[in-house]
Amino acid sequence: MALRSCVVSYHDTNCKYSVEVMAETLYEAVVLGIKAMNVRKETLHLKSFDVLIKQPEVYREISGAALSAWLAMPGKTAQEQALKNRLGSIMRG
Repeated sequence: MALRSCVVSYHDTNCKYSVEVMAETLYEAVVLGIKAMNVRKETLHLKSFDVLIKQPEVYREISGAALSAWLAMPGKTAQEQALKNRLGSIMRG
C-alpha cells in the first residue's frame, strides 16, 4: 500500500479538531490522528473520527469503539498483525 495524505477530525463540544497525517490504512490514519491531537484514551469510545483520504478523495467515519475492537482482534495476516502491534504501541505510548 502507498502512503496517502489523510485529514483526521472529530467534534468535541463546540469545536472541531483536525490534523493531516500520512498513512497507508484507515486505521493507521485514525491512530496517528488521535496521537497528534492528544485525544485521551479514556474518551475514545465516546468519539467518532472523520477521515478524508486524499488522491482520490474518500471520506470515512470510524468510532473510537470500532478502532479499539479492531486493534484487539488478531490480525488476519502477519503483515496486518505487525500493523496492529505498531498502532497499538503508538496508542499506548
